[in-house]
Amino acid sequence: MIDSLREAIALSPENIPLRLSLAELLVKDEKYREAVTEYKKVLELSYGHPKAQSGLAACYFHLGQYSAAIIIYEQMEKDLPDADTLLYAKALAKENNLAKAASLYQAISVFNPAMQDDELDSLLKIPSSGEPFNDEDPFDTGESIFLEKPSINFSNVGGMEAIKKEISLKIIKPILHPELYKAYGKKTGGGILLYGPPGCGKTYIAKATAGEINANFMNIGLHDILDMWIGNSEKNLHEVFEIARSSAPCVLFIDEVDARPETKCHEAYHQSVSQRNGWNFFKQ
Repeated sequence: MIDSLREAIALSPENIPLRLSLAELLVKDEKYREAVTEYKKVLELSYGHPKAQSGLAACYFHLGQYSAAIIIYEQMEKDLPDADTLLYAKALAKENNLAKAASLYQAISVFNPAMQDDELDSLLKIPSSGEPFNDEDPFDTGESIFLEKPSINFSNVGGMEAIKKEISLKIIKPILHPELYKAYGKKTGGGILLYGPPGCGKTYIAKATAGEINANFMNIGLHDILDMWIGNSEKNLHEVFEIARSSAPCVLFIDEVDARPETKCHEAYHQSVSQRNGWNFFKQ
């Protein structure tokens, strides 16, 4: 069948359904590198083709190229089916972005128990049981799921010189030279708001910031904080900052902090944040 499809494609090289069929057969035969070539050709012919993007990301995952898979999944995040979301969560866990991996896994496993995965349970250190997460406390999985000690610094970040300079002046130097800033009545600590499309390097440069000052790095999503029950969002936010304070120095990165307030829970959260002084975030 693969040979027949290749012959057909040779006669009709711009036939997208034929190339997708060939790529799917190659994936079933675990010929992922060959499938990558076909999916890339489809994307050249039809930019943003969802089936080709999904297949290409899955191939990258199976080839161990997790960062490449994550970039594609980030571009498709709002339209990902559960099976792709599961692979996305696995790729994030493999790249040690455990907070976002846990959040995605929780979202799909709660509404679709068939998506429970032993490998992901192990990566996230979640006990396998009938209920994938403890609904009473989203932080029961322990602090280790959020904290890491980055091994990268600004030397690993290409370009972004203006952003590096801004972060250095507002975060790094005050922490490295607190006595100098104290002499001028300036407080150490603070934050930077980062914005840009998925995959442009916001999380990476935040992690590199922690590496510059040998600090812990805490990466969480807004969905790790928000809760439908009254008072739980505030409780979760308090616990996040308590973990960060107990692990000082710590760089706290809150992903998608400007997420669209589609529920009253979101609105209450944004209102509570706006009324508090002195909190600055890394954000998407």
